[in-house]
Amino acid sequence: MKASQARALRTPTALSRRQALGLGAAAVAAAGVPGLAAPEAYGLPRARARASDGGTYSDGSTYMAWRGLGGDQRIFWNGVRNDGGWTGPQPVPGAFTSGGVALAGPSGGALHMAWKGVEGDERIFWNRLDGTTWTGPEPVPGALTKVGPALAPYAGVLMAWRGLGGDQRVWWNSRFGRWTAPQVVPGALTGFGPALAVDHIGTYGVPRMAWRGADADERIWWNTYRGGDSGTNDWTGPQPVPGALTSAGVALAGPPGGGLHMAWKGAGGDERIWWSRLHAGSTAWTAPQPVPGALSSVGPALAVYSGSVYMTWKGAGGDERIWWSRFPATTWTPPQPVDGAFTAFRPALATIGN
Repeated sequence: MKASQARALRTPTALSRRQALGLGAAAVAAAGVPGLAAPEAYGLPRARARASDGGTYSDGSTYMAWRGLGGDQRIFWNGVRNDGGWTGPQPVPGAFTSGGVALAGPSGGALHMAWKGVEGDERIFWNRLDGTTWTGPEPVPGALTKVGPALAPYAGVLMAWRGLGGDQRVWWNSRFGRWTAPQVVPGALTGFGPALAVDHIGTYGVPRMAWRGADADERIWWNTYRGGDSGTNDWTGPQPVPGALTSAGVALAGPPGGGLHMAWKGAGGDERIWWSRLHAGSTAWTAPQPVPGALSSVGPALAVYSGSVYMTWKGAGGDERIWWSRFPATTWTPPQPVDGAFTAFRPALATIGN
């Protein structure tokens, strides 16, 4: 795409609600529009780019983050090396959690991380990786959770989370220069944290969400964000994924060309990891299949790296190693442990630009 064409896509011609979603944060605030800004078009080069906040980031770089073992509430992170292996774990300064962590990497922008606070602190915090250094943690205004959030790159970043205490509603907001006020996702109820990913169809892509049901409902549900060009700034009604059952968390990833991969731990005592696909342009998920050799007590994370879907997960039972596999074409590679990475929780995984 030529620079002039990209500029044309991002230039509004009128200050309607629909078109104001394509303005920057200041203009959106001035127009009184509480929703998302339209994101950059896909197809940007996978190269180092200067971001609007002054950092230099590398599109195509993949990172993982996770909570430490036992009473260690530090958050650790690492990345995928050029040879396909993983760098050594490092602690994220000032980042501590009693639960889940989430990552998202907007194209040409900073890697964002969000997490629930330590035991007794149910605020959601966030930071970003400015080149090689993490910024200091900041609370997300009004965002409180029992288990931890999900993130996806869309007009900056999109976030969703389960409510506080007995509040099993799913909430969402976004950040494009600043965080918008939390809003409820209609009809979405869960006992765990949801998953978010962008289906790379159309000019801007379409965010989709998946989650386990509330209380004893082990079905997996999903919906779609209606925003961008539609200007509705809400979500479609929840639908169950046929045959998909879990007692824990769900993961989503959107490969190039459209569609989604979804993975989850089985229901009840079934510690196998299952997966399904939503092919580009389809509204029907494929029949669930187990990932050969992949076992987890808490559920996996997914991201796309160099055209392949990568998955990481905590082992089954007392196995606190983090394992990984990838889906380069039609099958999953045999699971391998990530050197030095241990957790009792589900890790987070993201690629800048995906």
